[in-house]
Amino acid sequence: MGAKHKGRTYADAAKKHANSQNDKARTPKKDGSTKPVQSDASAGGDALQTPSDLKRDLPHDAAHLLREPRLGQVVLTLQVISSILFRVLVFVFLRIIPGHLGFYALHLYAAYLVSWGLYELSLRARHHEAPRPCTKTLFASLVLGRSTRNRRVNLAQLAIHTLLLVLFLDSYFSPYMFPSYREAHLRFARMGALSPTSAKLHVRYPHPLPVLDGLWESDIDSGVLQDAAQLEAPVRVVWRAAPEADASPAEALRASSALRNARRWERGPLLHLTADTDWTATATLEDLWPATRYEWRLAFVHNNTFAPLPERPVSFVTWPDPRLSSYLKTKPSERTAQVPLDNPNHFRFATTSCIKPDFPYNPAQFWGWNWLLKLLGIGDEVGGIAQRNRIRGFDLMADRLLQNGRAGIRFLLELGDLIYADVPRYEGPSISSYRKLYRNLFASKSFQRVFSRIPVIGMYDDHEIVNNWSGGGYGAEDASPDKNVARAYEQHPSPPPGLPAGLQAWSEYMGNANPAAVHEGEHYFTFNYGDTAFFVMDTRKHRVHPSYPGEERTTLGVQQRAALLTWLSEVNHTATFKFLVSSVPFTSLWGGPLDLDGRKDGWSAYPEERAALLDVLQYVPNVIILSGDRHEFASVSFRDSVVEFSTSPLSMFYIPIRTLAQEHSIDPPGEELLLKYLPDGNHKWTEFEVDTRSPLEPAVHATVMIDGKEAWRLTVMGRPIRRSQGALGSLAKSLMELLGFRNLRWFD
Repeated sequence: MGAKHKGRTYADAAKKHANSQNDKARTPKKDGSTKPVQSDASAGGDALQTPSDLKRDLPHDAAHLLREPRLGQVVLTLQVISSILFRVLVFVFLRIIPGHLGFYALHLYAAYLVSWGLYELSLRARHHEAPRPCTKTLFASLVLGRSTRNRRVNLAQLAIHTLLLVLFLDSYFSPYMFPSYREAHLRFARMGALSPTSAKLHVRYPHPLPVLDGLWESDIDSGVLQDAAQLEAPVRVVWRAAPEADASPAEALRASSALRNARRWERGPLLHLTADTDWTATATLEDLWPATRYEWRLAFVHNNTFAPLPERPVSFVTWPDPRLSSYLKTKPSERTAQVPLDNPNHFRFATTSCIKPDFPYNPAQFWGWNWLLKLLGIGDEVGGIAQRNRIRGFDLMADRLLQNGRAGIRFLLELGDLIYADVPRYEGPSISSYRKLYRNLFASKSFQRVFSRIPVIGMYDDHEIVNNWSGGGYGAEDASPDKNVARAYEQHPSPPPGLPAGLQAWSEYMGNANPAAVHEGEHYFTFNYGDTAFFVMDTRKHRVHPSYPGEERTTLGVQQRAALLTWLSEVNHTATFKFLVSSVPFTSLWGGPLDLDGRKDGWSAYPEERAALLDVLQYVPNVIILSGDRHEFASVSFRDSVVEFSTSPLSMFYIPIRTLAQEHSIDPPGEELLLKYLPDGNHKWTEFEVDTRSPLEPAVHATVMIDGKEAWRLTVMGRPIRRSQGALGSLAKSLMELLGFRNLRWFD
């Protein structure tokens, strides 16, 4: 009975299966009849499925797979892992470190999307959707990024992840999504290097004139006609003396009477604006009076009318005459809120480095809704959260230093990483890729607030070209027999392929506005303010690669090192304070196992040259080293004679891992001492007030600013410098005191 019953069961099942296959083998026609369809057996093998069949069977296959406990668990595990890693990586990229690893957010999002889609297909195949999950389940789903049986919750999860992806892409490609990098868009006029008798002007003015035809005079009153299409210098600088911005009418009249026809516009140098220099040009005004306010504009050469740029005259104040330094040292040295502009022994300046617009990223600046926030009056002010291309560090600096219509410092020293050509992505070694980033920087309203009122000069570091580059090759600057050995030792060529283009772009937007270089064709330079001297070093172009095994391992190169030693001998007894400016830290306290480049990118990678330089500096009184690059602040003392202030970033990430410690020093015990370490903060700069009015107690007051607040102060007391009084200072002192004219404007 059991076998017979079992046989009937199998027979019934087979018959039922045959009827099912016959039903499937017939398709209905429009007239209601059926049409036989060739079966798999009659076709002689398996029939190919149509795309519609594949689309219809895919959810069933996915559901079948996910019904397997192991496979379903694998999909959900993949979804959770990819979701958590994706969200963490996006947050780190937008708010902590915008590094190269951020690109992997795209891969993680793709993994999450695949796992999310497989789970959704299984829900559709089962035709079952659970009600809204409880609060605990919903919270776990949002935290872990895991799908639930509720389709609406899953769609919300996908929307959140997609929004994060869009914000990431907005930040990742932001330097190339603005119109500011286009040649015909950006215009600016700013001040570069100043001195007591000269001023450098820096302009970008694309296509100042439309296409002209006919004959034009090449210069006013020249009488020489030339083809207008060949007019090489369409604009020129015009300038004149100007009263103080807050001067009374009587003071303005006195200022105007100091020079003959002071209110008349004087013709200055021509500006050659071409596409070869990305429409940038610099001009120098010579034979100016010390401690005098001037203003300048641009005028068209062919008709002597003002150009639209700048809209208003740009004003500046020349530096005081350093020859009066000895005379003015008889005055007391009380600190005042406003530093006078005509005292060569008392002035302020600031240093910073490392600048990247739109970092840390604020979701309010996303182009999809920032325009709506501006319409609602949210974040629409200068430096507001809804502004694109914002540099928060410059906004904080402007709020502090630009008060009462007067700048609080005489100049800003930018110590490198003015742009990030390789972070988060490197567009290539062409000059157009570098120029885009500079145009994007100078188009920032935040930066314009500063450079329109404060002269900015500086030096490049590595990210203006590519990370951690060395331009001196692998040997000394002369033909070294070890060079071939070094090239075999290091596989990657140096200098980098983008070096010529990167340096040209940097020169067009920063370097050409600096003081004149010490040697022609180089970038390191010197300048003086009163009896304070500065040497700005180039620590990139002439350094050998850190892995170079030869004897001549140098950061400065032979020629620059000789120029530095010569400068030290000249200013040893003529300048009270000597500022030595380096783009990378001089201290060796950065390092440790978690520091990726602390030992190979700063001066500590070249210990022989560093030690030799310290042997000289310890005998030069009142030396202060200024540096940047590390995205942290540190102040260090060397041999009780030299002090370093390393300050960065102005607007970039700070290192969340502590990498500086006293035990990292490579110097003998007691020679290198940590004074202060301030690693946290995205926006740092240091202000220096130099006060040498008292010859017996010269001082430099340093104030460290972090995120717009004073974080630390230090006063560096200098040693008196004995020198003979200049002839002009001695004569001025005796005559002025005898005649009672000590309050004359340019002696006051």
